[in-house]
Amino acid sequence: MGLLTRFRESSAIRLIEASLHQTKPPEQAVSAMRNLCECGSERAVPILRDALFQDNVALQIQAARALAAIHKRCPDVHILEALNGAVLHERQTAQARQAAIESLTEVIDYRHAGSLVEVLKSNRSPVNVRASALRGLKRLHYPEIAERLVESATFAKRLDPQGEIRKWATRELIALDDRDKLTKMFEIIHGRRLLRYRPLNPDTGPADLIALMVQIDPKLSVKFLHELVEDDNPTVHTAADEALAQLRERGIHA
Repeated sequence: MGLLTRFRESSAIRLIEASLHQTKPPEQAVSAMRNLCECGSERAVPILRDALFQDNVALQIQAARALAAIHKRCPDVHILEALNGAVLHERQTAQARQAAIESLTEVIDYRHAGSLVEVLKSNRSPVNVRASALRGLKRLHYPEIAERLVESATFAKRLDPQGEIRKWATRELIALDDRDKLTKMFEIIHGRRLLRYRPLNPDTGPADLIALMVQIDPKLSVKFLHELVEDDNPTVHTAADEALAQLRERGIHA
């Protein structure tokens, strides 16, 4: 690092420290963090980690961006810990968590996207934060997006009385460019593909998934429903038979 760059970094760090101690306005700290995106090194990581959890959204957002920029130049496990912590911090504002998600996806691959998956798993995650996590997983080419959305739609009932999470997950499943998504749901019903976090309730889960399949793609679901009607499980058989009858009433056939 050249002398001029080191001077710029030191000046930016001092300005941020002064802002966190409320002797400088936060706007100056935000500007200093932008400088650290260009010149910051490991020296700037501690102060940026502190700023990431301040009660100022602008500081939180810019701190996340600066940490990601520094990690690209100087990979640092402490940066990943800080960004993952901000993603999962449920008391953070949605804007701060979204910024942390966007920054994290710039510096990891899908094998290290556990915190983004955790956002989808938690029933307490707001829909806008879920949407950011999903965009991040798509950007990282995470291979089990359909399964995670099925979990969101299936297990959200108890803590989601308005059904917002299920509606969101259903919309995303409909829009998901995965030609095997109904096949995956069919395999989940039969236990050949397991959901990662919670087992499917044998009494209600198959019926819920069958109803979800019909919502996602009514016409394509007919093929699977004909197979499910022959299932030995009475829950599966009954739900599939009722779904087929409803589709026939709507004029939808194989």
